[in-house]
Order: sequence, then structure tokens, then C-alpha cells
Amino acid sequence: MTSVMVRLRSARGPKTETVDASVLATDAAVIDMARRQAGISSAEFVTGEVVA
Repeated sequence: MTSVMVRLRSARGPKTETVDASVLATDAAVIDMARRQAGISSAEFVTGEVVA
């Protein structure tokens, strides 16, 4: 497991989350994990980007 920083954008505004993920996890999976960890519903979610 490694820590990954994800920048999320939602109806609430931008937010940065750090999640622990496998090195084999796809960017889409890591973004979804960060979205859920931040408590952002799929209806509110706009976009996400893995930044580190």
C-alpha cells in the first residue's frame, strides 16, 4: 500500500484527499476511493485527478 494524493472537484468545491491504495490500483479506482472517503456523492462529484 502507498499513500496517494487526489484532488477532487464537486458541487461543494475543490478538496484534496489522501488515500492508501495498492500500487496496482487504477487512477479511476483511487479517485473513487477518495470521493467516498471525502463523503462526496456521485451526484455531487464533478472530476478528480491523482496528483501524487
